[in-house]
Amino acid sequence: MKNPNIIEEAAASTNYGASFITVVAGLTINEWVAIGGFFMGLLMYGTYFWFKAQKLKLLKKSLELDELSRGSNRR
Repeated sequence: MKNPNIIEEAAASTNYGASFITVVAGLTINEWVAIGGFFMGLLMYGTYFWFKAQKLKLLKKSLELDELSRGSNRR
């Protein structure tokens, strides 16, 4: 006889899979658009902060170079 745990795990996986498919199939186009908009918003939020971080790195590097060039001119 097969291991009862494997059968229980397969049954649980089947139940979760069927539940997921039922939920996904039950969404309207408006709900799909709302979900897509939410994820696009998260993507844009992350992109914005990534570019801000890159700009901050460049500004810091520019300030360091500017301070170094001013320091070498004083001597």
